[in-house]
Amino acid sequence: MCISFLCIGFSLGLGVVFVQILDVFNTTRAQTSLMQSLCIGFIYAGALICGPIVQKLGPGNSVILGGLLSLVGCVGASFAPNVEVLIVTVGFITGIGLCFAFFSSYMVVSQVLTKNKGMGVALVTAGSGLGSFLSPQINRLILDAYGWRGLFLLLAGVNFNICLLGFMIRCLTKPLFLTKPSKTDLKRTSKSFNVHVFKNVPYTIFLFCQLPIWLFYTGLSVFIVDIAENRGYSLEAASLLLSALTIATVAGSLLGGILDSMLHIPALLSSSAGLFVCAPLTFAFVYFHDYGVMVALAIGHGALIGMVDVCIPIVVYQLCGPAMYSSALSFFFGLSGLSDILSGPVNGAIRDTTGDYLLMFYLAGGIALVMGVVFLCLELWMRRAKSSLKDVYISRETVDTKL
Repeated sequence: MCISFLCIGFSLGLGVVFVQILDVFNTTRAQTSLMQSLCIGFIYAGALICGPIVQKLGPGNSVILGGLLSLVGCVGASFAPNVEVLIVTVGFITGIGLCFAFFSSYMVVSQVLTKNKGMGVALVTAGSGLGSFLSPQINRLILDAYGWRGLFLLLAGVNFNICLLGFMIRCLTKPLFLTKPSKTDLKRTSKSFNVHVFKNVPYTIFLFCQLPIWLFYTGLSVFIVDIAENRGYSLEAASLLLSALTIATVAGSLLGGILDSMLHIPALLSSSAGLFVCAPLTFAFVYFHDYGVMVALAIGHGALIGMVDVCIPIVVYQLCGPAMYSSALSFFFGLSGLSDILSGPVNGAIRDTTGDYLLMFYLAGGIALVMGVVFLCLELWMRRAKSSLKDVYISRETVDTKL
């Protein structure tokens, strides 16, 4: 939970720095936003590279490696002479480092918890929301005191604490990973990049649906500070809007865990309902510019997106099972990370071309409605398949009994 707090908090907290970098280097929004969208994207997409390494080194050692890489990236960013260097240091080096730590946290939860995995994932995701809530406010205060170069230098020290968390995980999980696995555990162990997971049609559909969803909803998190400033609000008010969006994801994450672990509501059904409700809230952003209404809409967005986000690993586990979980999650993080990488340039280009973010809101809301229908159809399909399998099983039992 602390690891996700630092990783996602760092990446979304860059939204405050984005505005100042834009003014200092006088670049386009599409180019400048690549720094943040690459960092967010590599935290997820880097799983395609980091997944096999995490399985080889173990989660503890991988977290330590991630902390060192994020330290190097942030220190390099504090001396950056232009935006291109920031894109490489913050977007690529720090993003890959945070990916090692972030992906390892999910692997620890899936391997250590035997019950209530949904609530475990919810708590990890809640850590992301708490970090995203605090980081914009802390970054704004540091910016006022030390400037953006001092900010990255201080963030390097903060991210170095990931190494300490890695040592703790290494010590706590060492007995577990040194234990000789049984034959049952070996069958449940997932191979790296097992492409056979794509034979699972519901998983494949669910996987590729994530690309359009996060292409635009990640853009809302990246550009919400810029949106508020364009509507005449101060940097302080704009950063509070980002914090309202992100703190609401904590409640949404916990709600998703409760719906799955305690109320036993299917995660696909929760995701579908969340997207259906989120769509009209997205459209409302176009027509309401009052600050209080914008805060309420941001809180609603955060809660619903947090619920959808926490349901994703649960759905992947339910669709693929423990034997395919690592590979399925790696591919999933890879594709959703690709959408995060593209989110900044695509939505920034929309703003640079049209002069506002209205098209981004319309596309995000429309895609949420379509994907809500798709997820609902997937849930009905899975229920029908389980019902058919159960009927076949009962008929076989009947035949065996007669024989």
